[in-house]
Amino acid sequence: MRITSLYRYPVKGLSPERLPSVRVASGEGFPLDRIYALLRTDAAFHPAAPTWLAKANFVMLMLHEQIAGLKTHYSEHDKTLHIQTPDGRAMAFLLDITSGRTALEQFMLEFIPKRRNGPLRLVEAQGHQFTDKAAKYISLINLASLRELERRWGQSLDPLRFRANVYIEDAEPFSELDWVGREVLLGNVHTVAMQRNGRCAATNVNPDTGIRDRDIPGQLRATFGHKDLGIYLRVINGGWLREGDPITVQSTEAMPKPADTATGNATGIAAGQLICTACYYLFDPRILHTAWSRPEDLPDSWRCPDCGATRDTVIPAATQQAASS
Repeated sequence: MRITSLYRYPVKGLSPERLPSVRVASGEGFPLDRIYALLRTDAAFHPAAPTWLAKANFVMLMLHEQIAGLKTHYSEHDKTLHIQTPDGRAMAFLLDITSGRTALEQFMLEFIPKRRNGPLRLVEAQGHQFTDKAAKYISLINLASLRELERRWGQSLDPLRFRANVYIEDAEPFSELDWVGREVLLGNVHTVAMQRNGRCAATNVNPDTGIRDRDIPGQLRATFGHKDLGIYLRVINGGWLREGDPITVQSTEAMPKPADTATGNATGIAAGQLICTACYYLFDPRILHTAWSRPEDLPDSWRCPDCGATRDTVIPAATQQAASS
């Protein structure tokens, strides 16, 4: 097994940037990954004391598929975000000055006129990353698993739909899902596989066109009874990751699994369940409140416990299942 490619995503939801090599540190996430985000809700975020927020608080592909049409590149040395629009316009925004940040916020506000609760705010904080998990992990995708899905489903799948940091080759399909709780050596970098990656509606978006042309989580659940693809790793001993580095997985008795190994929603669909169409979280509203059985029964203040989306993303699970089959 070996590493085939490495990617970072400087601004949450925007373009991936491929790296031939990168140095990762113990206990830290992937360098310069999701270090900026556009806050789309009124959630409080304080750069001096940053706290993790659920992904639905931000502009990202799960809710705003059209941003896939923006081709972006972040210049680290001068903190400039370069954007090329679908119609070919080229722009640059200096992210370390107020005027540059304001200009980016205004541009994005006009580019994504839906699913926002007010003005957008570009946020960052020293040492903070706007990843989907509160813990500092790096994400991994097994390309053999994608090829097996393509074979089963008769559909092509661009690996960049899954926005991972590390892509690997020469593993058995879906074997990575069984690595949870085991030590994984990436070159000379010692990691532990912490949990599976439960996929959301961001994977439905074609990374080239910005069109929702697949139902990846729905098809995963229909095929396997869960929506997991890929895993999260925690760096134990840091070092350099390089394309071509070999991968070794602990082959002796696995370590005790961490407490958070499950996606929290890896089940099939039962009668009466509702589903968040943003992250594909399944729940029975009657368990939450005896008077709730339909999406419209949920209070205005309801938020998805998995991604933080509002109740307008919720539909009967049977409807989603029929669309995925």
